[in-house]
Amino acid sequence: MGKLRTLKGLVKQLNADNAPPDGWHQKDQVQDKPEAGKVYALTGVTGSRCIANGSSWKESEVEELAAGASAGKEA
Repeated sequence: MGKLRTLKGLVKQLNADNAPPDGWHQKDQVQDKPEAGKVYALTGVTGSRCIANGSSWKESEVEELAAGASAGKEA
């Protein structure tokens, strides 16, 4: 077997192998981050839009809660 490689080394090599001709720039970086006050699906069933399945934060945003989820929170 060949020499053991670290994950950091593999990522660095992948970036070097796949870099655009003029190199990487700040604008190439993904700007997808969670926003305060919003609810996101972290896990879900296969095929659902959630962080664990590789969806972005924007794609994983929960638009509205199910009717039963808020039933116990009424005053």
